[in-house]
Amino acid sequence: MIGGLLKSASRLALVAAAGVIAGGVGAQAADLGGNCCADLEERVAELEATTARKGTRRMGLQLYGQVSETVIFWDDGGERNTYVVENNAQKNRFGAQGTAKINSDWSAGFKLEWQIRAYRSSAVNQKGLGQNEGLTSSAYATQSLSLRHAYWYVRSESLGYLAVGQQDDSASGIVSINLAAPDGFATTNLGFFGGAMLLRPSGQAPGNAGLSTSKTWFNTLTIHNGDGPQSFDYTRASTVRYNTPTIAGFTASASWGEDDMWAVALRYAGDLGPIRIAAGVAFSDWRDANAKTQCANPGATALPLGPVSNVDCSAWQAGVSVQHTPTGLYASGGWAEITDDNRDAAARHAGWTGATVDKNDTFWWVQVGWEAKLNSLGRTTFWGEYDRFENGFGVVSNAITTLAAADTLNPTATDKFITSTRAKAWGFGITQDIDAAAMKLYIGYVLMSADDISLATVAAPHTASKAREVEDIQMIYTGATVRF
Repeated sequence: MIGGLLKSASRLALVAAAGVIAGGVGAQAADLGGNCCADLEERVAELEATTARKGTRRMGLQLYGQVSETVIFWDDGGERNTYVVENNAQKNRFGAQGTAKINSDWSAGFKLEWQIRAYRSSAVNQKGLGQNEGLTSSAYATQSLSLRHAYWYVRSESLGYLAVGQQDDSASGIVSINLAAPDGFATTNLGFFGGAMLLRPSGQAPGNAGLSTSKTWFNTLTIHNGDGPQSFDYTRASTVRYNTPTIAGFTASASWGEDDMWAVALRYAGDLGPIRIAAGVAFSDWRDANAKTQCANPGATALPLGPVSNVDCSAWQAGVSVQHTPTGLYASGGWAEITDDNRDAAARHAGWTGATVDKNDTFWWVQVGWEAKLNSLGRTTFWGEYDRFENGFGVVSNAITTLAAADTLNPTATDKFITSTRAKAWGFGITQDIDAAAMKLYIGYVLMSADDISLATVAAPHTASKAREVEDIQMIYTGATVRF
């Protein structure tokens, strides 16, 4: 590489010398000096030492990434505070990707991507100290590095796309389809802040003393980070994925991997006159205990399931977004339901003797908004949204959950099973694109409410009761995502 650059440098020196000869008196005023080439060689070496190199001349290389940080004011009915956190809905990330043309039909490439976890919005709660300098904490995962993607692919314009490695599964993102895609905590990104916040029963002492000792909006009411009733954003795994070519706006895909998980999906994107449409439907199935933390695993002793992975979860997802392109008005929404066929077996393994438990979790959301070019900076998006969560028998980290007698959420003096939950959320916000800086500025408001947490005693499962009423939690957030 240096030799080639030096040859170019020699040509540059010859051109400069020719300019001196042709320039007459004016050119003589330019003092190139006797050591011009030595200085140029030194500069070339300096540039080479500080420039990102391409590994091969045939495979293209692109470095990319983004930084997304936000300021969040929150109020849980007994405490209020302001945090500065990584917006984990968007994530601080960087990566490298490349592509190469094989012939007129075939190309190949790769993708490597990592998340740089700072003080993550999805992990903080009321007890967060707000410090991350030099810390690596299991509770807040500060200053850690997480692999997101590592795969290679081949693509044919006529036959489709095949990828192998760590990647999104085929169903990922279906329920969150949105042509407008406002930044912040809109659509299915709600749990990326509120999910880790501890529940606060009404009438309890303010501050940390009145909080539930273990139950969060995530592990009790399944307001998850990521898509739907499951955290589908984390269905990245080591898989083989195939996408068909796009035919009349439709693309089908399938993925399989791990031990075992698979998904199939059908997507559509197109214009019908002034109406733009994006939609999709998908089905997923998981048998891998590590794949979904909210799928029950009864354990090796829960016969007749056997001493292997006892997870047996499946899910349907659907999403659609419609926009009137002349005005920028749009409506988007999605629905997802997970069915956990081992939840009843897991409950009985944990001591449940009542009726068959509810094995389904359901989620749906709808958003309406308006996109418009109101200024020279870029597009402005106004949006409003409603989300609904309806969930069956409680499961966290593959295990049936119980509510301890000493928990402030429990109105009785005995341990309880959480047999069902209901929750809702609504919010609104504005996103401003700044095209010249590849930047999105956003501000928004969200309120989350728990409608119902049903309980039953281990010793008397037929006797139903309710958890204490939970205070609403609300937040105002503002921040930006900058891409490079």
